[in-house]
Amino acid sequence: MAKFLVHFLSLSLLLLLNIATSEPILSCSQTPYPQVCSSMIPTPSAQFVQDKSRVSFRDLIVRATMDRALRAYTLASTMNLGSLDARAKAAWADCLELYQDTVQQLNRSMSASSSSEDAQTWLSAAIANQETCRNGFVELNLVSNYQFSPFSANNISESVSNSLAINKAMAPPVSSRGNRRLLSGGFPEWVSVADRKLLQSRSVVKANLVVAQDGSGNYKTISEAVAASAKLRKGSTSRFVIYVKAGTYKENVEVTKSMKNLMIVGDGIDKTIVTGNKNVQDGSTTFRSATFGEFLSIVR
Repeated sequence: MAKFLVHFLSLSLLLLLNIATSEPILSCSQTPYPQVCSSMIPTPSAQFVQDKSRVSFRDLIVRATMDRALRAYTLASTMNLGSLDARAKAAWADCLELYQDTVQQLNRSMSASSSSEDAQTWLSAAIANQETCRNGFVELNLVSNYQFSPFSANNISESVSNSLAINKAMAPPVSSRGNRRLLSGGFPEWVSVADRKLLQSRSVVKANLVVAQDGSGNYKTISEAVAASAKLRKGSTSRFVIYVKAGTYKENVEVTKSMKNLMIVGDGIDKTIVTGNKNVQDGSTTFRSATFGEFLSIVR
């Protein structure tokens, strides 16, 4: 929940701070950080008029930002961290993961299938990643380690802010879009009919693996079952269900992004309980303190 809360608050703040304008942003001089924008484009772009050109200008900035993020990630992942203590290494590992996710979010924002609203969400997530990366060092009183790291260079946050402003200006006026319906019958529109029925069903879902502290299942911990599921599925994206029997499980469960369509069910509130105790005082970043966290699988 801690990781989710950090991203939620950052995203909410960004949405409130979005530049409210219906005028398209077609040059660096119109962005919140014009100098950063100009430094990323060797020859400042001329004023674009056609809608297609507006998208091209935004994508030009996003691609340049993605290149810088990749450069920072590559440099940070190959540096010798022998001089850093355990806390600094933990914050560094968080940033590597967050930068990898940032690259993915920036790439998603340029997808032809993404609406301007979708792109705004992906770009907001990208800038929230930058703040979360920095917060990891700040929480552990390691600001100097952050300031002299590749993560603080290249003006990634400012560049993503420019991308957000450009994308926001591209969006059609709210009056022409009408109210955006996020829920349909109590569920987000992207939840399929089959999944809605499954979530509403009172019957027991057939499980692929069972977790039970008394040894009556396949595994005694959720983390063991999650790890086993990755091996059993062998890259499959079909639904995989882990049933966790009643009990208090003291662990921090990490689910990587490669574990698609993984469903974990329990015996209900106050019966199946998952609790962890990671905290900043003990040397963990807030990002890593989530009881259930979705993390990237770092590839080096």
